[in-house]
Amino acid sequence: MKRLIYLALAPLLLAACQSVPTYGNVSDITDLNGVAQAPAFSAMRSRGYERVVNFGQTSVWWNSSTSTCAQITVTGGGVSDVQSVPASDCSR
Repeated sequence: MKRLIYLALAPLLLAACQSVPTYGNVSDITDLNGVAQAPAFSAMRSRGYERVVNFGQTSVWWNSSTSTCAQITVTGGGVSDVQSVPASDCSR
């Protein structure tokens, strides 16, 4: 009987272990990779993002219409990384 219970629960446990949290879709700004900082940040604002945190070469932006928190890293004067981060990083 215990074996049947374990077999029934196995797919649920496996699915829980494989779930990856998503924080929002940054596909609307991934094209900014490689763009110089000033025009990239201008494009971020025009696309509905507002900068909420800035530390060193990394800044965090919030888009209230999509509930997306994005982290932007600038290296050598241009955007080198765009990624979605938890809304809590944007104080949400």
